[in-house]
Amino acid sequence: MRIIRFRYRIFFIKTGAARFIGHLDLQSLFQRCFKRSGLPVAYSEGFNPHQLLSFAAPLPLGTAGLGEILEVFLTEQIEPEAIVSALAPQMPGGISILRVQEVSPTGKGAAALARAATYRIIFSHDPKLVEGLDKIIAEMLASGAIEVEKRTKKGRAMADIRPDILMLENASLDGEICLKAALSTGSERNLKPEIVAAYILDTLGIIGCDVAYERIEILLREVGA
Repeated sequence: MRIIRFRYRIFFIKTGAARFIGHLDLQSLFQRCFKRSGLPVAYSEGFNPHQLLSFAAPLPLGTAGLGEILEVFLTEQIEPEAIVSALAPQMPGGISILRVQEVSPTGKGAAALARAATYRIIFSHDPKLVEGLDKIIAEMLASGAIEVEKRTKKGRAMADIRPDILMLENASLDGEICLKAALSTGSERNLKPEIVAAYILDTLGIIGCDVAYERIEILLREVGA
């Protein structure tokens, strides 16, 4: 018998103290919230059934997320607004449901469609950054390759991160030193904003600069692209 399931894409915010909830703990948190909500979440089959939910891309620990994406399968078709109403009261402080969208239950999910993400990289004040940020951004964008040391499954190795920097601009305003970046995100290619910030600080010879990160949006490939 064919099992009918309905897939929903949930957009949410993760800020404040919730920034320090790790990815696995976030999965467990949402599983508990779905149980409390009473929504008819679909489960996998087999000896160890689990809720059919997945995130578009893990959020680095300590990074705020302003447009995170979770997908879940339900056994009944429910209006998106009703899902928001059922789920929102279950969320802890720092996590808020923005909106819900019903998507096709077949084909690739958001995790497979994630191609990039936009970030705000916010630096503590430093005269070298104020003076040199525009110059180093221009140099990075004009460069054919940017070699940095990255951690891989096999250890540490040198890697060219230039193909993964899709956009880089100085977004500083009102005394705040801020960089806006679009970076590759997903299973095929992935560049963390921490690596970009570290490269800039190392190049400018800056030590002890505090950096905060916000992921603004996860960009998905168009279906069929």
